[in-house]
Amino acid sequence: MGLFQSGRVAVHLSMSHSDQTRERSRDGMAGISDEVRQCGDTRHADDALDTYETISDSWITRSEQIDIEGLYQPVRDLLPPPPASVLDIGAGTGRDAAWFAAKGHPVTAAEPAARLRSAGEALHAGKAIEWSDAQLPDLGVLGAGNRYDCQVMIGVWQHLPEPQRPPAMKRLYELASEKGRVVMSLRHGPGAPGRPVFPIDAPATAELAKASGFSVLRSVLMPSMQEWNRKEGVEWTWLVLEALPR
Repeated sequence: MGLFQSGRVAVHLSMSHSDQTRERSRDGMAGISDEVRQCGDTRHADDALDTYETISDSWITRSEQIDIEGLYQPVRDLLPPPPASVLDIGAGTGRDAAWFAAKGHPVTAAEPAARLRSAGEALHAGKAIEWSDAQLPDLGVLGAGNRYDCQVMIGVWQHLPEPQRPPAMKRLYELASEKGRVVMSLRHGPGAPGRPVFPIDAPATAELAKASGFSVLRSVLMPSMQEWNRKEGVEWTWLVLEALPR
């Protein structure tokens, strides 16, 4: 385990033998649906979802114009080669899903906001993308038998209230293939005006991932790519997780 720092960027690699041999029990996956039902008040998460249902055309345009190669630069070397099955959670308008599909990956794009999902289906018609309205924490409509080589969740975790995060992380592990990877970007700082967000502790998120069956391959802190976010001091921690043997 090591920590490397350069300016504002820190990379945390965790590849210890104890992590790789951490005892797993499939019994730990039992009762996820019960946990989801008992995870507390979802009102604020639903408020965030409501704001995406009324998002402007200009927001969609700006989102689609973000440099994806630059966005994934902190973790690109850890993305699996094609054809890896990809699940894009909170896929928005399918910007990232289309990027993965163009590289030869079969992609499932899970987006609960109908406004964004319909925009994505129109913008990226003809791409190898299967759309779903599945929503965290349970992502239930994806089905119990699905497994993914790479799950990406970009700018989503901050919308989940704290009680929903443990069952959501367990669900990510359940959906991961053998040594499947999860790429998450964790927002630090205020949300966009009118869009609720919840604080994120990156080290605590990494520990939650380990307790849920993952090893942590990387944790890197990056400034935001968007001007408004930078002015507000928003930063992002990128996490890359790998599923340990079941």
